[in-house]
Amino acid sequence: MNKNITSILSALQETPRILNELILEIDPKLIRRIIVKDKWTIHEHATHIAITDLHGFQKRLLDFKEKEKPEFISLSGDNFERDFYLNLNLEQTVKNFFSVRQKTIELAKSLTEEDWNKEAVHPEYKIYTPYIMLRHLLMHDHNHLYKIEDMGFGIGHVK
Repeated sequence: MNKNITSILSALQETPRILNELILEIDPKLIRRIIVKDKWTIHEHATHIAITDLHGFQKRLLDFKEKEKPEFISLSGDNFERDFYLNLNLEQTVKNFFSVRQKTIELAKSLTEEDWNKEAVHPEYKIYTPYIMLRHLLMHDHNHLYKIEDMGFGIGHVK
């Protein structure tokens, strides 16, 4: 495993801690409040981050291990019922995220050099490898973490 992959995995391992820290620091009255019209609440962003590995990325890692040229469909929060994320227990989902993310990292570490060099078919990418996928997962994490922080400490406090 090369140095770039190791740094991505190290950063991915920190997401559950950062998410948990943010949720604990945010005023509980803001967690389920609609802060930006027609956008997700903090609760929805947090539970979305915490289950994304289960609903896509772990399966994709297994496909990279087991298939010569995996084919993927786009993942989206729109693939679920409207209140799916709101109906998840925030505390339990964030707590479970520590072990869920650890499993994702262990799956990534189990890839062989050959697996790391595989290219998958993905409708939104010209090239899609395990490295690109994990880098995307990290950017996905950070995108939602930023939104949570902004709503919890920034625009959520504007009257």
